[in-house]
Amino acid sequence: MLRAIARKLPGRLLRSPRPVWLLAIASLVNRSGTMVLPFMTLFLTEKRGFSVIQAGVVLAVYGMGGVAGTYLGGWLSDRFDPRWVMAVSLVLTGAGFLVLGS
Repeated sequence: MLRAIARKLPGRLLRSPRPVWLLAIASLVNRSGTMVLPFMTLFLTEKRGFSVIQAGVVLAVYGMGGVAGTYLGGWLSDRFDPRWVMAVSLVLTGAGFLVLGS
């Protein structure tokens, strides 16, 4: 049974609609960016001189911001056009990175 599934799966995956592929690629990019978090701890402790507790606090604040941002994004998407919410959040994220980088 598993062999039959394994033989049919690649063909079915290749015939998936374009939106499925776009969503899969976006998820891959998003999850690849998440891999930065373990290395951020090393960077903060080894290169920036943070203590382990300080680095933990930074990551905890990042996590709380992620949770709060998810709820805020959902709340805003219920009240406004979700594409508008995504566009504005991307612009604000880029502006935030520019401010942090200077």
